[in-house]
Amino acid sequence: MSLSGKYLKIQMLLITTSVFLFKNIYSQNLIQNGSFENYTNIDCTYGGLDNGNPPYNHVLDNWYGYSSPDYFNTICSSAGWYNVPNNIFGTSYAKANNSYIGILTYTRGSDIKEYIYQHLTQPLQTGEIYCLSFFASKADRISYSIKNIGAFFSNSLPPVVNNYQINATPQVFHTGAFISDTTQWIQIQGCFTANGGEQYITIGNFSSNSITDTLNSGTLNPIPFEPDEAYYYIDDITLIEQTTVGLNELSVSNHFSVFPNPNNGAMQMDYDLGTDNNAVMNLFDVTGKLIRVYTLENSKGTMLMNEQSLHNGIYFYRILVGDKIIKNDKIVIIK
Repeated sequence: MSLSGKYLKIQMLLITTSVFLFKNIYSQNLIQNGSFENYTNIDCTYGGLDNGNPPYNHVLDNWYGYSSPDYFNTICSSAGWYNVPNNIFGTSYAKANNSYIGILTYTRGSDIKEYIYQHLTQPLQTGEIYCLSFFASKADRISYSIKNIGAFFSNSLPPVVNNYQINATPQVFHTGAFISDTTQWIQIQGCFTANGGEQYITIGNFSSNSITDTLNSGTLNPIPFEPDEAYYYIDDITLIEQTTVGLNELSVSNHFSVFPNPNNGAMQMDYDLGTDNNAVMNLFDVTGKLIRVYTLENSKGTMLMNEQSLHNGIYFYRILVGDKIIKNDKIVIIK
């Protein structure tokens, strides 16, 4: 099967997976140091994950890299090149807190790429569903934009081809337009079923140049020694374990229907609470963050929801009457 065919198969899995919910909406993040705040021996003149001077002490806790990904932190303000928000590759505030990683994802005429990876807090369990979320933003002094950024989960560290390229099929990957925004962080998210035993996450571009979608989006302030490349900041990584639940496990005395589903963010819910009223519907993103609260004021009715500002992805809703959960389900937004 071609790589594009494998991508389509995984994308269809995300859309057609049966109803599932959070085991706990505040479940444990299986990623350590997901916003890159914990470090030791930082070297602001070098900017790598390892200290640039002998004895090359490791800098960023829990994270390692293929080739030479960069580490940016507000503590480096005096050095400049690896500062937040202003650094050698452009200007960007962190998505979360004070720091982020930078990786090279495309070089025209060469398959040179950079990746970050870490050992998960525990191996993934066979048949369990896991949902990943992370954010990317294009460096504004780099000309090229790509689509092919994803995350690959594996039992052992993936091999590198020609010293710089990892050939793998990521379980979670960006499915939208070119990531060309240099001011906003673009969320990349998705859910997948684990084969079992996966204990490493690797993030980057796993496509060769021949199948990497590219766009020369240009820059007003190019770096002279970094031509024809795509470079992205990465931040705020979360991996949450999910569980499946059959519809027959939910209360049959209530009725809820969201349609269309999938949708572009504009949708409506038809509901019948039975004898209950004054219910609330909480809407969460894939990381478990509460993003909206709706009130169902009557025992039966139709509620219109406009969430067109949300990014493509999977969202969860939970309906409560008092402290009693009477419904858990998912909404898929595709634009």
